Amino acid sequence: MKITSEKVAVVVGRAIDGIGSLVFLKMLASAATKQDVGIYLLASSFLAIALTVSFSAYDQGLLRNITVYSKRGELAARYSAMLAAYAGIAMLLSLSFGVILTVADIARALHPVIAPASLWLLCESIKNLNQTVGSGRRSRTLIATASAADYGCRILLLAWFATGGTVGPSTIISLLAMSGFVASAAYLIGQRTLLSRFCWTDVHNTLLDSIRFSWPMIIWGLFAWLQNMSNRWLLNRFADLSVVAEYGVLVSIASFPVAALLGVVVTYIQPIIYEHADASKASSSKIVRKAALTLVPVCVMMVFVTAVCHREITLLLSSPEYTAHSGMLPIIMSAACFSAICSVLTYAVFAQRRVSSLLIANTVPGAFSVVFGYFAVKTFQFEGAVLTLVLSQLLAGVLFVLTFLRTKPRSSALCSAQSN
Repeated sequence: MKITSEKVAVVVGRAIDGIGSLVFLKMLASAATKQDVGIYLLASSFLAIALTVSFSAYDQGLLRNITVYSKRGELAARYSAMLAAYAGIAMLLSLSFGVILTVADIARALHPVIAPASLWLLCESIKNLNQTVGSGRRSRTLIATASAADYGCRILLLAWFATGGTVGPSTIISLLAMSGFVASAAYLIGQRTLLSRFCWTDVHNTLLDSIRFSWPMIIWGLFAWLQNMSNRWLLNRFADLSVVAEYGVLVSIASFPVAALLGVVVTYIQPIIYEHADASKASSSKIVRKAALTLVPVCVMMVFVTAVCHREITLLLSSPEYTAHSGMLPIIMSAACFSAICSVLTYAVFAQRRVSSLLIANTVPGAFSVVFGYFAVKTFQFEGAVLTLVLSQLLAGVLFVLTFLRTKPRSSALCSAQSN
């Protein structure tokens, strides 16, 4: 494979993201108590559902249409319109979550973090929007720079707060909001040429374009949240916050390297697939198959190292109080790798604008996690949560592959018809 400056920038950016996440996790596990880490993990699950159900769907729709907007000379107005729209949506969601948590008296431990969590949601959504635009324009160096600013800020702030004593959940969430603000500022400076006047028609049309493409993602976003986050709340109900913290830290240690590796591949291939998808639908299937196969040997190596050194890795990336279940680490990583490799194939489906075909693959694992997880966590607590996570990821991987195979023949037929 030819090494280009673009590929190097992608790898550097994702390496910063992965290493920064692990360093922050280590510092957090050392500076905060298990109770506080548990509260932070529950609070981050609220952020996750807001981002997944709404903003992530819009991000994917915008990314798919960036090439079209650029050719029309509309990208600047569309980008500026989405900045305004995201700010409004974030404030509306923050108000809604605050009212629900307060009035319904859900999760009293989260009440003190409602205000900083609202700011976190705003900064994170704007940051992700800018990263989406940067990825669509293939501004790899800008993405790496903004990631360095993001993690550098959060690590420095955490180190500074930790010198004053125990770091509480409000402090953790506040510093994450600050780091998101810094990263957003870096993106806005780097993409300042896109800032322009816009009208509310631009807001309406851009949101509508995104929804037309990614409406299934709004539906399955909820189920993705159930698959990834429901175990935290089940453990909070059937165990306590310290178990939530131990589960969350262990899953994070196993998932961060896999997510970083997947991010390198997807960040590089996704805009390329979208650029060529309209000209040749068969090319997207070829690209994703090659990318998925590239991940296999790297994932095997990661799982092997984790199986041999699971306790040492857990101790290195957290603290001694999180090592009791470190033997689960290679199991969690194996399932995460399988799901990640299979998910690469789905980007060919995105390129073909057949997003609704992925609805079953992205909803069934979430529904399974809630139903099976309720009984598994109730009976086995920590081990039940891990079992639920592993089985749901294996199920998701199988469904991703089946969806890819089901949509592939039609792509091939279209391609053959065009060539004739």
